[in-house]
Amino acid sequence: MDGTRLQRRLEDLRRDRAAARRAERSGEADPEIRRAIAAIVAAGEPFGTPQPVWRGVGPVDPASLARRLAAGLDGDAIETPRGWYVRRELRPVYLPVDRDRLAGLPGMPPPNAPLLCLDTETTGLGSAAGTVAFLIGIAWWEGERLRLLQLALPDHSEEEALLEALVAETPPGAWLVTYNGRSFDWPLLETRFRMNRHQPPPLDGHLDLLLLVRRLFRHRLPDARLQTAERHLLRRHRAPDIPASEIPAVYHSFLRGGPVGPIRVVARHNAEDVVTLGRLLAHLERGYGEGEVRRWAPKGDLVRLARLFRHEGRIDEAVACLQVAGEGIHGGDPDVAVATVELARLLRRAGRINEAAVAWSRLVTAPGPLAALGWIELAKEREHRERDLAGAWAATDAALLALYRSRGHGQALLRRGLEADLAGRRVRLARRLSKSTI
Repeated sequence: MDGTRLQRRLEDLRRDRAAARRAERSGEADPEIRRAIAAIVAAGEPFGTPQPVWRGVGPVDPASLARRLAAGLDGDAIETPRGWYVRRELRPVYLPVDRDRLAGLPGMPPPNAPLLCLDTETTGLGSAAGTVAFLIGIAWWEGERLRLLQLALPDHSEEEALLEALVAETPPGAWLVTYNGRSFDWPLLETRFRMNRHQPPPLDGHLDLLLLVRRLFRHRLPDARLQTAERHLLRRHRAPDIPASEIPAVYHSFLRGGPVGPIRVVARHNAEDVVTLGRLLAHLERGYGEGEVRRWAPKGDLVRLARLFRHEGRIDEAVACLQVAGEGIHGGDPDVAVATVELARLLRRAGRINEAAVAWSRLVTAPGPLAALGWIELAKEREHRERDLAGAWAATDAALLALYRSRGHGQALLRRGLEADLAGRRVRLARRLSKSTI
């Protein structure tokens, strides 16, 4: 399309949009005008893009689209003063979660706050004004069961009805549970609410599980995508699924009269994503809550959980995690050694010097150069706190021996740093010992 024709098209759209807004304010808006303008503005597609033409599938007015979509999804087409939307309630999932134990983990909502798991399917992967959420999946707990509900948009012009339905389904004081929702899903919905001159539902908090998965489990996952976490943490494998990049095209073809069957595949994908959010919460509660369950958790996870506790100033909980993670240091697990190092440093910063010394003494039996680190820290304690210069010198001797034995264990940078530290420390100790014998 040349520049002159494009300019005329834009001018026509501006006039139509102004006329539709005037008619809407007067209560006489033509649904076809509303639909045409909303579709062009929201779809974000360039003018002149060739699109497949579907023949004989069905009409494309909002009411017909809503009924076809409801029939295809086994849902209900609901008409409101603001337009049409489709409501689809799925079978509840048995998924008990101990909310008190879950609330004991860092960053978790209080036990009495309603949890609303949410995931959206959109017309694009951006969050600009042209992207629309055409399918919103939500879930919440009723007792030990997770109830599932999907809200679907039959046409761009009916978005206001969909958003009002989402507000109605959001309980007061709710905490939102999403995966990458802080960066994508919720900012997108907030934008859509503002563009429709409405306020989004108030929330008491937002738990983005992507951030938590990165902080706790990224060290042992190939990536942090939701389905990767589902496979590696929950040991669940999905059936062949629709790629996220193909989802917008499925919805656009439906708006042009295409079949509704592919949207059912998108709805199944959305429902599985929402249920996975609930299962991740259950996994965190069962595997990392208080009590003996942490003894079965991977050591590296416990080290990172302790860091989250420490970041919140919950030192006792951080110490408890590191003590469990530091068990079995003779086995050579590097995560166990790291846990022991962090435990000793945390105890020292908390002023629990004797406990820190015990932790350092446990580290001296670790394989590799970490044993030398334990001896160096014990040398510091003996030199500065106990005033035992001879004992400090003996500890540096043991550190040198540990470094010599660790030459085949890798960690060359750590070993060089420890060797430099030992060289300076032994010079100072030799000078102090010579003065004390004069």
